[in-house]
Amino acid sequence: MGSVYRARDLHFPNVIKLVAVKEMINNAPDPLVRQTIIQNFEREANILVTLNHVAIPQIFDFFSIDERSYLVLEYVHGKDLEAILQENKGPLHEDNVTVWAIELCDVLEYLHSYKPEPIIFRDMKPSNVMINQQGRVILVDFGIAKNFKTGQKGTMIGTEGYSPPEQYRGEATPVADIYALGATLHHLLTNHDPRMEAPFSFSERKIRSINSRVSLELEVVIDTALLYNPEERYQSVADMKNALMSVAKKTGALSRLPISKKSESQSVKPLWTFKCEDEIRGSVTIENGKIYCGSYDNNLYVLDASDGSFIWCWKTSNF
Repeated sequence: MGSVYRARDLHFPNVIKLVAVKEMINNAPDPLVRQTIIQNFEREANILVTLNHVAIPQIFDFFSIDERSYLVLEYVHGKDLEAILQENKGPLHEDNVTVWAIELCDVLEYLHSYKPEPIIFRDMKPSNVMINQQGRVILVDFGIAKNFKTGQKGTMIGTEGYSPPEQYRGEATPVADIYALGATLHHLLTNHDPRMEAPFSFSERKIRSINSRVSLELEVVIDTALLYNPEERYQSVADMKNALMSVAKKTGALSRLPISKKSESQSVKPLWTFKCEDEIRGSVTIENGKIYCGSYDNNLYVLDASDGSFIWCWKTSNF
């Protein structure tokens, strides 16, 4: 059993620094089981302390007191996707889900390519994905994450409804995380909790049959991620991200991506250029097909928005 608390770090008495304190209560009567539970909790700490990604909380401390163990983590100001879905009282908007899916692919790709050994998250689901105040995804709860070794079987662990069939056989690979991501996206777009449905029945519950506002292109991407046989799914998170990027370009969701993600995913080429005598540091204004911009050369320029051609400029005062 366990809980997560919001706490204040009193090492900094003059400022309010909030942290998340994850508490694990170990009541197992068997000494060997108790030791295994502690080792698993320590494994989460050891994995987190080596990671450095904007979508993964930092870890500040780890300690045990009697039968309880604690992780002190970066506090995330936001809500998890399960709470957001409940508040919305219906399926979430496709554009938002697409952007979050692309960001989740980024962090999963980071984990799957981690050196010296890839890390499999093994528990992708809405409650383990937080959206912070900036609207960015944060992946939380690495309690069952593990290093991946080819050919090595593990325990049958995961969350029913989200985990793929092979994970029930102890076979957790990077492709298993792809299935769980697909199940998470299906849940967000339909508001149908897979834990309440028959296992592995996504093919019988097509997204567009439940929510017709979802594009066919996005449905195809998620259907591919949810295929029963691992070899038929996307074979890497990068492949799934590329497919999602194509959807985002067609549906317009690409405009919602953070600028850094856009620059990673596409080559931006200017339609035209116009050279001023000095820098432009302020925002430009567009109205009736004309661009108005001020420059440090003390001119206010008016340009044709379609081709950048000069219309007129006004010499401002130099204060």
